[in-house]
Amino acid sequence: MNVNDQSPVRIAFIGCGGVADLHAKAIAPCSAARLVAVSDLSDDLAKDKAAAWGAEARTTEQLLQADDIDAIYVLTPMESHIALAEAVLRHGKHALVEKPVSRDLEGIRRLIALAERQGKQCVPGHSYLYLPELARMQRLIGEGAVGRPLSMFMSEIYRMPDERARLYHGPSIEVLCHQIYLMLALLGVPRRIQAFAGTVRPGLFPDGDEQVTVNAEFESGALAHLYVSWAGEDETSDPWTFKLKVLGETGGMHFSRRDQVNGSAETQRDYPLYLEMFERQTEHFVRRCIPGGEAPLSTMNDALRTMEIAAAVRRSFTNGTVEALTI
Repeated sequence: MNVNDQSPVRIAFIGCGGVADLHAKAIAPCSAARLVAVSDLSDDLAKDKAAAWGAEARTTEQLLQADDIDAIYVLTPMESHIALAEAVLRHGKHALVEKPVSRDLEGIRRLIALAERQGKQCVPGHSYLYLPELARMQRLIGEGAVGRPLSMFMSEIYRMPDERARLYHGPSIEVLCHQIYLMLALLGVPRRIQAFAGTVRPGLFPDGDEQVTVNAEFESGALAHLYVSWAGEDETSDPWTFKLKVLGETGGMHFSRRDQVNGSAETQRDYPLYLEMFERQTEHFVRRCIPGGEAPLSTMNDALRTMEIAAAVRRSFTNGTVEALTI
């Protein structure tokens, strides 16, 4: 198949929350994709979003049974991801499952096996690797451009408002998966990890999971340090809002999501690279994965490894242990 001549991939959303807005914005300019229909537990929300996005509001069962839908994005809370993604695949449709895919590791394994049996794509929402800067970093490290990797530093820092924090799990579940799958892509699987968690709002984060730091050790001797925080902002001259640095024996590389900033303090700052990663993931999914059978840049096997490490992180900061990894 010539992917440049393909008909648009017809997409539906299950779930119309905040992340669905980003996916809808990413699909809109893509000539190879079209948002057809959406569903949500709130019928009113589904109708409002469908009208805004030029789609139809349907029930989830109607989406699964529809002949005019090729792929379904599972954009619901994490606890429902496995059951919904399994239903999507069983109904002969491709699936994109938002991050974090699931804490149910056996469920992820079932998704991998089911997608293979059905001959369908099942892609995790691991979106950062689709940014050219990070894809280049992965390629150059693999080519030895900076020599043997020595260390990786990565952070994501912002203040999560009280009212929103009540809607989510802590950052070790909701956010750290990004840092982990990027660590896997750049350095591989660590030999062991140690993690610490702390909170300044124990009423919102009773398990201490408001900010988390992870140290990882690799067989090669390389080390990684990951840090995620919902406790505060970094407005210093060199903000670590979202920053990644890899140092090697003969060089190093750096990325910041704030390398491009639009707006000002008087209006509202916008970070275009954040939306760009959704746009590029959409392009790869609908132009290369579905028609050409190419693997996504981060696979469901990567999602499984990511969540295995995330589980080890929580064991470490809960029990005060150093966790050996046998993935």
